[in-house]
Amino acid sequence: CIMKKNKILALKYRPQEFKNLIGQEIMVQTITNDIELGKTPNAYLLTGIRGVGKTTTARLIAKALNCLKSSDTKTNCTLKDLCDSCKEIISSNHLDVLEMDAASKTGIDDVRELIENSKYSPTSAKFKIFIIDEVHMLSKQAFNGLLKTLEEPPPSLKFILATTEV
Repeated sequence: CIMKKNKILALKYRPQEFKNLIGQEIMVQTITNDIELGKTPNAYLLTGIRGVGKTTTARLIAKALNCLKSSDTKTNCTLKDLCDSCKEIISSNHLDVLEMDAASKTGIDDVRELIENSKYSPTSAKFKIFIIDEVHMLSKQAFNGLLKTLEEPPPSLKFILATTEV
């Protein structure tokens, strides 16, 4: 008996391109303009109620920033022809894109590990990107520990914070 590989519906139908984000056209245009101009901020703060696509958007930003084909204006990653970086981000195993769930890793020790990791340059991508989901769940001590790095990160480090509570 061969077992089929089942995926959660939210993951199976998660948008893999900015154009598939429904109802977020203004935000998508703003972010893509920033990336095209090379004027991206140190951090993005994505807010909204549960299920609006904060984590999905964070992954799309990470893909857009680290896409190997983005430097060549004649080619773009498509779902049929993805670069290695985009494939790794989609499968959640890119060395330079770290996703942390702050709801389960709320302590200062978790943040210290993140800060220590931030000192190293990206291994195979243009940017090292930390996606911190449910950032409002960090303890006060953990958030204070992260603040200095968040305010003055190395040039190759980007933060994408997602929260339901601004």
